[in-house]
Amino acid sequence: MIIFDGTYRWKAPMTESTRAFRKKWEMSCDLKVIDLSLSQPDVIHMKRYVVVATETTPGPMKTSVADSMGRRIFRDFTLTRHNVLWIEGRWNHSEPLEVAQFTPDPESGLETCYKISWRPILPNEDHLLRTFLPDSFFEARNATVHPIKG
Repeated sequence: MIIFDGTYRWKAPMTESTRAFRKKWEMSCDLKVIDLSLSQPDVIHMKRYVVVATETTPGPMKTSVADSMGRRIFRDFTLTRHNVLWIEGRWNHSEPLEVAQFTPDPESGLETCYKISWRPILPNEDHLLRTFLPDSFFEARNATVHPIKG
């Protein structure tokens, strides 16, 4: 079951000195948060949630939505790196979908930060996504995902 489907926005805190630059620091992404346990309660999932994020605002983003807004999304939806399959179509719609792997950064101090690495989406993950997302989401991408055999 999709528990969020829309534009997720983050605005930097505004002060008098940053008011003129506010627009520059607004970030947003198309975000879908899917709770697999609600749609398939008889199945135990290794990753209960699927996050599908696509950058919509160029500019202050680092390299991905996960890098720029991942911690905030985790907090707002009560997610952890252990219970989320994070998938992104990064940079533009012709790029293949990729899956984020979050590793705690031991140098991050009191508030845990993550190092993020990327891998191509696996066929079973692609198949799972297709049950929740419209075909038009996939038509714009030329992902090199092979169908599941069996």
